Amino acid sequence: MSNTIINSNSNSALVSTLMESNEALVNPFTYAEKNIVPPHSVQIVSVPPLNTGNLVANGTVDFDIPKQGVLRRAVLDCIFKKTANAETQCPTGFLFAFESIELLSSGRRISLLTTEGIMAKISDMPLGVRTAYRNALNMGSTALTNGGVQDYRVVLPLDFFFTDNSKYSLITNFVEPLRVRVKFSDLKFQVDNNVTADTPPTITQCNLQCEYRELPNQFTDTLIEANYGDGMLTQLISQTNYETPKTFIMPSTTTDEKVIEIDLKENGAVKAMYIMVYVPHTEQASTRVTTDQINYNKPLPIKTVKLEAGGQTIMEVAGEYLQYWGRSENGKDRYHATGGYLSSDGDNIDNLHHVYKVDFGMGREDTTNVISFRELSNKKLTVTLLRELSNGTGFGHGLATLQGDTAKCQVVYETAQLMTTQSSSGRINLSLSN
Repeated sequence: MSNTIINSNSNSALVSTLMESNEALVNPFTYAEKNIVPPHSVQIVSVPPLNTGNLVANGTVDFDIPKQGVLRRAVLDCIFKKTANAETQCPTGFLFAFESIELLSSGRRISLLTTEGIMAKISDMPLGVRTAYRNALNMGSTALTNGGVQDYRVVLPLDFFFTDNSKYSLITNFVEPLRVRVKFSDLKFQVDNNVTADTPPTITQCNLQCEYRELPNQFTDTLIEANYGDGMLTQLISQTNYETPKTFIMPSTTTDEKVIEIDLKENGAVKAMYIMVYVPHTEQASTRVTTDQINYNKPLPIKTVKLEAGGQTIMEVAGEYLQYWGRSENGKDRYHATGGYLSSDGDNIDNLHHVYKVDFGMGREDTTNVISFRELSNKKLTVTLLRELSNGTGFGHGLATLQGDTAKCQVVYETAQLMTTQSSSGRINLSLSN
């Protein structure tokens, strides 16, 4: 039976041209199974710290990662005990319990996450994932139960490069020994109102939960041969780098728009920049005040961002441009912003939507674009904060309690770098980064 639509298309020059594109044509009705994962085991191993005596404020603990297969994910599982009198915490919760987290290979640092690096990664997540982080870290709220001791379980994924994609997973039974090192902060993000004594939580547990995938023996042998059989595996990974933070005094008037200038020293191949300004909880007065604590450790709104290099202005945009549209996505149908800003109830409390991203890429593919900062001269970032008082040309941050405090402007980079693994020893080395 003749089909009128098929007959019509047969007389179309455009359709005829498309039908000749043999390599591009795909028949969606052809049955095929592709990329079947071989059935394998899944095991989550709880690893205790090597030095439990260091589970204290400003302490550092190490975890040796067992050689039990393909490491797909690692998560810190901690229990913090609130003191009886602590009644208020900073809105970013237990995020500021972790000063830094390192991934080490035979004593050499492979990757580093700081508090700001973790904050940048969380801010990049879609709403559902960001909500999970918020709940896991007790973020987005400031009130604590006064008059009682309370345990808080904090479960923090370690977003190192090996969690980006399964092809970056670490084959622990081949590579050199791996270690995770966690440095805790002073933990003074929880306070008792109108007292001078510190009321930080204590740490009663901190284990590393490692998720392993173990393949049948023949597939493990094939995997090692495929990755390391040619002498050395070279992988293009994403790293997190940091500028030296710029400190400044918050304006003492309601109409001053503070301008912060930062000479950028980064020399890597940069995929994206994250900009955040906040007043750390260490600025708390000797007499702790609840009205101060609820405004610490949370990003502040930025009015404008200007990036210059080589005598040119790369961009000069409003903070709202980066806030709403800074996270690019080269989607199937259009070039658009991702859902990083989509808000939930907690956003207006912990202000993660005021972590601003300058995205040089076109989405979340492995490497959509990089800019060699080493080849850029006179790199400078100029950040203008919003004034405190609202006016006709823009809203103000309204945080009068921050006047005169020392604030921090931190730039976090997502960079591309080559990582090599020696086939003879499993030794991991970082190589080209610019």
